[in-house]
Amino acid sequence: MLDKFKYFLKHSFIYSISNVATKASGIILLPIYTSYFTVEEFGRLGLVLAIITIMIQIVVLGQNQSILKFNNQIEYIDKKKSILFTLTLFVIFSALVFIVIGEFAAPWLAKILGNYNDYYSSLRIAIYIVVVSIITNVFQNKLRADEKSVSFTVISLIKLFVLIAATVYLVTSLELGINGVLYGQLISEIVTLIILTPFMLKLMEYRFEKNILTASLKFGLPLIFSALSMTLLNISDRFLIKFLDSEEALGLYELGYRVAGILNMFMIMPLSLTLLPVAYKVYQQPGDKDYYRKIMTYASYFLVWGALALSIFSKEIIELFSGSGSYLPAYEVVPVILFAYVFFGMSLISSLGMYLTSKTTYIAIITIVSAVLNIILNFIFIPIFGIMGAAVNTLIAFIFLYVSSDIISSRYYKIDFENSKLFRLFILSIIVLWLMSYLDNISLLIRSILKIVIIIMFPFILALVGYFNKKEINAISEGIKKWYNPFNWKKNLNLEKNIKKND
Repeated sequence: MLDKFKYFLKHSFIYSISNVATKASGIILLPIYTSYFTVEEFGRLGLVLAIITIMIQIVVLGQNQSILKFNNQIEYIDKKKSILFTLTLFVIFSALVFIVIGEFAAPWLAKILGNYNDYYSSLRIAIYIVVVSIITNVFQNKLRADEKSVSFTVISLIKLFVLIAATVYLVTSLELGINGVLYGQLISEIVTLIILTPFMLKLMEYRFEKNILTASLKFGLPLIFSALSMTLLNISDRFLIKFLDSEEALGLYELGYRVAGILNMFMIMPLSLTLLPVAYKVYQQPGDKDYYRKIMTYASYFLVWGALALSIFSKEIIELFSGSGSYLPAYEVVPVILFAYVFFGMSLISSLGMYLTSKTTYIAIITIVSAVLNIILNFIFIPIFGIMGAAVNTLIAFIFLYVSSDIISSRYYKIDFENSKLFRLFILSIIVLWLMSYLDNISLLIRSILKIVIIIMFPFILALVGYFNKKEINAISEGIKKWYNPFNWKKNLNLEKNIKKND
C-alpha cells in the first residue's frame, strides 16, 4: 500500500513542476502587460481570457475527462486505441461546429461587451484558441491517462517557453497589443498540437465506437455544469466584494487569495492531475478501497501541513510581497481561504465514488448547489463582515462540497475513510493556529524560529495522537534515513531502477 502511495506521490510531484511553470507564466509576463497595455486594455484582455476558459469548458463537452475514465477502466482496456480515435473525431467535429457558431456570434458579442473595434478581432482569435485547445486538452489528458507524467510535463514546459517567447515578440516588437497575447497563446497551442499529433496517431485504431461515444457523452456532459459551477464558486466573491464592500477591500482579498493559492499551485492541482487516472486503474482491483482510503488520509495530512505552514507565516508573507502597511490586513483571511482549499482538495477524493460509477450528474448538482450557497452567504455576510465574511463563506461552501460529495458517493461506492484520524488532524491544526496567534507581538526573529519549530514538529505531534500506524511510522523512518543525505540520492535512485528491472 505504501509503495502504491509513493508511486502516486511521485506522479503528483512531476505534475507540480508543470503546474508551477504554467502559473509562473503570468508572473513572468506581468511586466510586459503593465508596460505596454493601459489599465483598460489589461481589463479587456482578462475578460477575453475568461471567455476563452468558459468556452473551452463548454465546447469540449467533458470529453477531456471522459478519456481518463474509458482509457483506464478494465472493461475498456482492449479498446484504448479506438476510444482515442472516437473521442478525437468527436472533439474535432465539435470544434468545427463551434467555428461556424463563433464566427456568426463574434460581431454580436463584440457589440454587447462594448466597443466593437476593441473586441471583434480579439474574439475571432479566441475562437481558434478554443478550437486548438480542446484538441490538445484531450491529447494531454491521454498522456495523463497513460500515466506519462514526465512527457506531460516536458510538453507543458515547451508550451510555456513558446508562449512566453511568442508573446514577448508579438507585443514588444510587432506592437500587436492584447491581440499579441492572444496570438501568442494560439501559437503555443498549435505548437503543442504539432508535437502531440504524431504520438497520438500511433496510439489510435481507426474504428469509430458509437457505443463508447454514447457512454462518454453521458459521463462527460454533466461535467460541463460542474466545471462552470466551480468557476463561479471560485470567482463570484470578487464581484460581490466590489459591489457590496469596496475596491480597497477587493484588493486586500485578492492579495490574500493569491497567497493562499500557493497551496493550490503546489499541492491541489498536482493531486487533481494524478488522482483520476490512478483511481480508474485501481478500480475493482483487490484492495482498491483501502488504497483510496489511504490517499485521503495521506493527502489530507500533506494539505493540512502545507496550509498550516502558510497560515502561520501569512503575516510575514504579506509583508514580504506587499511592501506597504496598507496591505497587511490581508493576512487575516489567508488561513481561512487556505483551509477552504484543503476541503476542496479533500472533495476531489471524496467524490471518487461518483466518478468511478459514472454518476457525474450528481457531481454537477453538488457543485452548483455549493456555488449558489456561497453566493447567498456572500450577499448576507459581506455587508456585515467584509472580506472575512467572504473568506468564511468560501470555507463553508467547500466544507459543504466535501461532505455532500462523500455522502452521495457512499450511496454508489462506499469508501470508509479514516474520519477519526481526519478529525484529529483538524483539531490539532486549529489548536496550533490558536497558539501561534499569541506570537504576533514578539520579535520577528524569535517568532520565526518558534513557528519553524512548530511546523517541523507537527508530524511528530500527529504521530503521538495516533494519526500514523506503526507500519507507516517505520516506513517514514526508513525513508528519512534513506533520503536525508543528498549525496546518497543518486545511489538510491539507481537502486530503485534496478529493483524495478528485476520486478
